Amino acid sequence: MSRLALGSLLLALLLAGCGGGGDDTTETGSAATSASATGSQQKRPTSVPAGNHGPHYFETPSHNIGCFVSAHDARCDIRKRSWSPPPEPKSCIKIGLDYGQGIVVGPSGAEFICAGDTALGGPVVLPYNSSARRGTLLCISRTNGVTCRNEANGHGFLLARERYRIF
Repeated sequence: MSRLALGSLLLALLLAGCGGGGDDTTETGSAATSASATGSQQKRPTSVPAGNHGPHYFETPSHNIGCFVSAHDARCDIRKRSWSPPPEPKSCIKIGLDYGQGIVVGPSGAEFICAGDTALGGPVVLPYNSSARRGTLLCISRTNGVTCRNEANGHGFLLARERYRIF
């Protein structure tokens, strides 16, 4: 088997493994309209299904945001953005990894990450107003971005083309 074919096979197996669990179904609650902080109208799930659901590894319908959700943390990366991330930490510069394209939330809060990989390119598109959950980590895809939250501690983030917010 050639190196190219072997590399392609290994990449396909790796990507298939990221989806894990065979649970690539998407469950959503019914949609309601609410006013956001900017006064614009958006649809949001009125109820989020309990328990683990939705894909582990997904992209939004615009393919601009990709996420990976596990029971330990949730990470999303963005392709195109109109905002700038906070200054790059010296630790990222020292080890030479990418910075500013992704945010992660886990047991101790949310933050921008240094990474040599990406959460973009997920095999499943998570429709707007749909969610993916693993344990206490919940991500919701909306037309105005993706919000991921650790429901155990309330920490999370919003990642969108126009803005980000860490809470």
